[in-house]
Formats: sequence, C-alpha cells, structure tokens
Amino acid sequence: MIFKERKMSDELQMLQALDRRMALSPKDHKNYQHLLKGFRGEAQFDQLLANLSCAHIQIHDLLLEHNGTVFQIDSLLIMKEKIIVYEVKNYQGEFFFEQERFFKVPRQEIMNPLHQIGRTAPILTQLLRKHGFNIPIQFHVVFVNPEFTLFYAEQNTPIILPTQIKSHLQILDENNSRLNETHNRLAKKLVELHLNESPYQKQPEFEYGEMKKGVVCGCCGLMEVEVKGRKVYCKHCNWVEHLDTVIVKLIMEYKLLFPNKKVTVSAIDEWCGSLISLKSISRILGQYFTRKGSFRWTYYE
Repeated sequence: MIFKERKMSDELQMLQALDRRMALSPKDHKNYQHLLKGFRGEAQFDQLLANLSCAHIQIHDLLLEHNGTVFQIDSLLIMKEKIIVYEVKNYQGEFFFEQERFFKVPRQEIMNPLHQIGRTAPILTQLLRKHGFNIPIQFHVVFVNPEFTLFYAEQNTPIILPTQIKSHLQILDENNSRLNETHNRLAKKLVELHLNESPYQKQPEFEYGEMKKGVVCGCCGLMEVEVKGRKVYCKHCNWVEHLDTVIVKLIMEYKLLFPNKKVTVSAIDEWCGSLISLKSISRILGQYFTRKGSFRWTYYE
C-alpha cells in the first residue's frame, strides 16, 4: 500500500519549465541536471518497490522536522516488525571508500551517503518516540544505477548495490506477517508531519520577458505542436494530448513560475503564444479554477 507517492519538487518543476523556455545559467543548469538525475533514480526504485507483494506501507519523499533539524527521507517502508528507510543514489561511474570518506575515481571526494543516514537515524528515532511509536528502524543506501561500481566496501555496511536490489526485495517478500491499525496510525502521522516546502529550495533568477511563449510538448519538451480540435499534436515526436490537459498544465506552469501575477485569459493567451483559442482558455479557467472579480478585472485562483 502506498500512503504517499513521489512527485517532482517545486524547484525541479520550475527548473524544467525554465529549461524549455529559456537558456538556464550554468549554475541553474547544473542544479537542474543534478535534481533530475536524482528524481529519475528515486522513481526507478519506486517502480521496483511496486512489485512487493508482502504486507507493507510505502511512503516516498518525506520532508520532516524535529527540534529545528529538517531532514529528508527518499523512501520508507513500514513492515510488521520494523521500518526500513532507503537513501536512494543514482550515481554513475566508479567509486570507493577510504577511511570513512567517499570518492569518485580518480579521487573526487563527495558527501559520504553513510554519513547522511547516520545523521538521519537518531533524529527519526527521536521523532517517532515523541509521537508514541517505538519500532526498530533499518537504514540502507541503495545505488540504483546499473553503471555504478563500488570498490573496497566493507561487507557489513548498509549498502545495497544494483545487483543486490532484486535479492533484497525477494527477502522482504518472504515476510507474510499482517499489519495492524498501529502501522496505519504511524503512516498517517508521518504523512501528517511532512513539510510541503523545503527551506533549502533554491530560487532561480529569471524574467518573464526573456522566456519563449508557446505550448511545450508533454513528451519531448519542444515547442513544435499544433492544435487540431480537442487534440494537441507534436510534429517532432508525434505525441498526442487532450487540449484540456494541455491548458491545465499551462496554467499550473504559469502559476508556479509567477505566483504573484494574476491568472487571466489574456495572460494565458500570451503565455501559450496565442496557439489556443481564448474560448478554450476561458472554458478551462472557469471549469477548474475560482473566478474573482468581474468584466475586464476578472482573474482566477
């Protein structure tokens, strides 16, 4: 059972939208690629967890706070006798440990993921006890990329390599114990404690005027689409999407990038490069959003 699914962070959604409409700065482009690769690795692990048949509860992408410390959990499983926390890494290349330090070959030091779970473990334990849950917690760093190689790893470290993921999940599936209401209460409490906004989220700099106006293909990300009736067709990759879905996406993208701007029919018309009729835009705004004001001062929230 999945209590909380993973979704792109606002920061990643924003960078993706900007990347399709303007040239990102080198710093923002690097951050975008880093976040996107991490998200894809986490989503890949989610697909593997979806095949579990044992009794369990999945919670993905948790952002929690305890005693002033904010920490993130990529994936969490609630089992009968324990909680399993996964720190998911989508690293590619050759890596090694040396005296509790973590390096990419030839010798580029990066943050040791074992230290990350080492910091999370006591905080999560304290948080659960504060809310009346005393259940053992098991932590793992799981490397999902098949092109990841690790040298000199000690056998007893809580690391799951790409070739070990399948057997790890098979062992979990051997557990046929049932969950009870306590496990459900625990899952509900964790989701309730989830923070919707990260204090570490970075805000890229951009101006409305420097952005391309038009409709972006939902598949390839290019602005090579045409509208025919209630369908939007991409001339580059042949992707087809319903017009209503495309309009809603355009509006949500506009609201994400420009939260202080009023959403009006004319604003969305300009944002889509006048590719979609005013009638269709007005219809979707009226159907899915709340109308404010009247006549020429009408806007939607």
